Amino acid sequence: MSNAPIQEFKERILAFIRKGTKPGTEEEDARIWSKENAIVFVVAFIIALSLWFAVNLNGTFNITVNMPLEIGNVPDEMALTDKLPESVEVSLSGTALPLISLYNNPPAIQIDVDEAEVNIFNQVRQRMNSVQEVDVVKVEPLIVSVNLEEKISKKVPIKLNWEFDFESRYGLISGPTITPDSITITGAASHIANFDEWVIEDTLRLENVSDDVHELAIITNNDPLVTISQDVLSIEADVSEFTESEVSVYIQTRDLPRGQSITYNPASVTVKYDVPLEQFAEIQNTIPYVVYVPYQKIEEDMSGFVTPDVELVSTKYALKLRSFQPKAVAYFSVVDQ
Repeated sequence: MSNAPIQEFKERILAFIRKGTKPGTEEEDARIWSKENAIVFVVAFIIALSLWFAVNLNGTFNITVNMPLEIGNVPDEMALTDKLPESVEVSLSGTALPLISLYNNPPAIQIDVDEAEVNIFNQVRQRMNSVQEVDVVKVEPLIVSVNLEEKISKKVPIKLNWEFDFESRYGLISGPTITPDSITITGAASHIANFDEWVIEDTLRLENVSDDVHELAIITNNDPLVTISQDVLSIEADVSEFTESEVSVYIQTRDLPRGQSITYNPASVTVKYDVPLEQFAEIQNTIPYVVYVPYQKIEEDMSGFVTPDVELVSTKYALKLRSFQPKAVAYFSVVDQ
């Protein structure tokens, strides 16, 4: 019996599966068949997954979300004396999609304070009214007690910590100065009474400074019971390159009793100091330091040697004391007859 009809039927089946592709080897036919099977599987999986989501996401689920609390409306001329809880634990029931959104991005609940006790459940439910297909089941804590007090304002100085790292031979001529140097804080009277200054927690750090400083800084406020009148300040400082200079200064005695004199050996001290370049020429015609020994130091000494004190008297110059020599000098006391 001839195999021609069977072979012809086989060719038709293969032609139908290949959907018009040109005849090729058996390996090519196998690859085409595998690719078509993969496409059919992926499409079927996507359809099945979509049907699963369509069925299950419409179901009812229960979750618990921590929602942050914020201070809302407070009666005029009044202020809170204690902090509200940072967050509340809210149990929700609803369909999957809005619950997933709430879980990933829990909304802040603004608490309006008008009584000594605040019903947190009611305020959370009001906030959730805008979210469809979600119900508030439970809130912990349910009630929060609050204390209100007269609101006052107070002006206090600002304290800013700074660290400047200067390039070699550079330093400050003046400053830094901050503007404004004070701030008005507002809150409950008993709470505001605790503040004598407003400390900015972040330290201003600058490196490789060689030019005048002009910076802005944020006035931080981490106290929810206090409002501040300003949130930005400016910092300015004059910077210059310094050079070294020195001067020889005779030693004086302070508070010396009448009828007594003190002589020193050596009689003078060499003072070395740094001076801004723009002030160097002017400072050469002055003696910017005094060197002295308090008479009390001599009275208390038993060795015959004392270390003199060095004091800057030309305060209009931005000088920096480096050293002085000698560190100790001998002294002789002479009493007038």
